[in-house]
Amino acid sequence: MKRLIPSGETAGARPAVSVFAGGLLLLGLFAGAVARAGEFNLTPSQPTLDRLMYPYAFDGGSRPLGYTFGSFDPRFDTRDGQILLGWDTATRVPTNRPASRYLLKKVEVTVTVGSNRTFHYDPTHDAVWTYATNSASYVPDADLGRPVELVGAGFRGGFTAVTFRENSPFGPLGPITGTNISIGTRNVHAAVFDSTGALVDLSNNVGQTNVAFTGETFEFRPWAIGRNPSLTPGELVPEVTPMTFQVDLTDPLVAGYIQEALSTGNLRFILTSLHPAAQSGFGGGGAYPLWFLRESLGGEPARLQIEGSLVDEADTDQDGLPDDWERFHFGTLEQAAAGDPDGDGESNLREWRTGYNPTDKTSALILSAYQRKNGGAIFRFPTAPGRKYEIQESTDLNVWGPGFGRLTFPEVGIAEWIEEDPRMGPVEPPVRFHRVVSRE
Repeated sequence: MKRLIPSGETAGARPAVSVFAGGLLLLGLFAGAVARAGEFNLTPSQPTLDRLMYPYAFDGGSRPLGYTFGSFDPRFDTRDGQILLGWDTATRVPTNRPASRYLLKKVEVTVTVGSNRTFHYDPTHDAVWTYATNSASYVPDADLGRPVELVGAGFRGGFTAVTFRENSPFGPLGPITGTNISIGTRNVHAAVFDSTGALVDLSNNVGQTNVAFTGETFEFRPWAIGRNPSLTPGELVPEVTPMTFQVDLTDPLVAGYIQEALSTGNLRFILTSLHPAAQSGFGGGGAYPLWFLRESLGGEPARLQIEGSLVDEADTDQDGLPDDWERFHFGTLEQAAAGDPDGDGESNLREWRTGYNPTDKTSALILSAYQRKNGGAIFRFPTAPGRKYEIQESTDLNVWGPGFGRLTFPEVGIAEWIEEDPRMGPVEPPVRFHRVVSRE
């Protein structure tokens, strides 16, 4: 464990709070025999299910083409046309292991365009305010076109990644003559992580013109953007062009989402964009892309490729480091448990136990940015994919209990804990110690 004493304490001030970054790890035993561990490579394979998530696509799971577009009709979600892409991976990768045991090198989805030159190629994320044409905060889009982006899938209406299938209902719809036909009602929706680490609905992140809508405009970081190096930005995209989405694994929350999905065997993504629907009433053309689904006879459906390694307990050189973990990070079994090849002060053994990358100096369970505000402690630490964190407190370093505060994720890969203790008052509380507990 690493003990960090905050600097800058002065005489007469509240006693210093000692902060422990604890590498405590609860190791679970796998039930039954390990079917297969070590490296895995899910070569390009078509989805188990794909589904157009659009209010009036009642046959969304059987269509040969799906589309992504945005609608600024106040009766609908702004991201009105979304596509659910799903892969059941249990036959390819063993399930029911702790999520952090699924180490990832590459996650890539390729989707093929099914429309001919209906939209301009844009390989960059457009800030949320470039869509807010009626807002004082509007910022003109600096390039031609709108990106197509890949994010996670959120579920409501009692559905989960396991229970929602191609023929499951879109969600409850209001009357066509109503003021809210489908805002916030789709049973599966585009989802991203918010600052608390929770998946939130992305369908209206650019806001709404419906006066009954109470959500706020918010920016997000796409998990992947559709790209094709043979295209020039601004070019009209030809039919049958493959668009590749390389998922950003530098974000531990995103990587953790995929790890958890591999553990359960149900990986789901949403394809989304805000290309204008340009509809007048019902129907009508628009400058938005169409995508081949697996029911298509004329185009290739989406493909998934994942490269990674599943870590089991095998340790043939008996150095305390699982063979799979060593090979993934170092390519050999030559590293020692006490080694520190990235020079971050954390041993290989500790980085294995806490889920961090032993080849990255910035990846370690070490606290930073410690301060005190309003009598409480605030500190930050890097996070690791697939891990859960608990802040504990003690007054004697012997008996530990839950800390009083909230954990947020203000930056990619960084957690911040803010102490909010109802026991605090005009009287200075006793000395308290804190530690971070990392669990699988």
